[in-house]
Amino acid sequence: MKNGHSPERRDMQELLKDLEHSDWSTRAKAVYELKGYEDPAITDAIFYCLNDENENVWLSAVNVLKEKNDPRLVEHLIKTLSEDQRDEVRWHASHFLGEFNDPKTVEPLIKALKDSCAEVRIDSAKALGKIGDERAIEPLIEALEDEDSTVRKEAISALNLLSPLKAVDAIVKSLDDTDKRVRSFAAILLGKTEAKDALGQLIERLDDPEYVVRISAVYALDKIGGEDVIEPLIKALKDPHWEVRSDAATILGKMGDTRAVVPLLDTLKDENGFVKKSAVISLEKFNIFKK
Repeated sequence: MKNGHSPERRDMQELLKDLEHSDWSTRAKAVYELKGYEDPAITDAIFYCLNDENENVWLSAVNVLKEKNDPRLVEHLIKTLSEDQRDEVRWHASHFLGEFNDPKTVEPLIKALKDSCAEVRIDSAKALGKIGDERAIEPLIEALEDEDSTVRKEAISALNLLSPLKAVDAIVKSLDDTDKRVRSFAAILLGKTEAKDALGQLIERLDDPEYVVRISAVYALDKIGGEDVIEPLIKALKDPHWEVRSDAATILGKMGDTRAVVPLLDTLKDENGFVKKSAVISLEKFNIFKK
């Protein structure tokens, strides 16, 4: 841009010619520059670029057609997801389908949960969570057994968006997953659903080797509540990680059970300032520090 003037738009015929250029970056750039034209023939030319052998040109065409709300795009993405041999293209297709609230995308995405490419399965799980169709619940529960830990994590996230109560039994099993992220997500979801039947397994997670899982277990015990969580939370005041201790102290104050008073007083000696502050705030709720 010179002298404060915007650059002139390139000639339409020149851009259309560039769609046939041997260099993929020239073709991709032409696609983006043509998006400013509203002529249906131009849109058709961009749509034809979905057949381009280069993934970047294909991706450019998808983005432009999505911006133009081309009604043909969904069907193309469905076909691409099921038929294209390129992993990256199928992966992008599953991602884009999640952005359309279209019922006809659900079955293809469910099928894609079995795709040979983990990235496709991951984005298919995410997409199904966004769309929110209950047809995906059972397939997502099956995906909790996927060999890829990220697929399992995204399946839990999707089930949380869809219908967590219908997936509780399967998610309880995920508390024993080999991946800490899956165990953590499982604990959080069980807390959100106040799954009292999972209380024993959640208490066991307070001994998990990963502190992020222990924090999630403390969160879940808070959401479930009841007298049975007090002693486990008191035990958590001695956890090796300060965040677990701090969260446990805060929750014990909120619950108001007097069994927590003496352990909270002991926590005032904690080496971590945040933990001590949480203990003080909780003890104030018991009127320990009367003026």
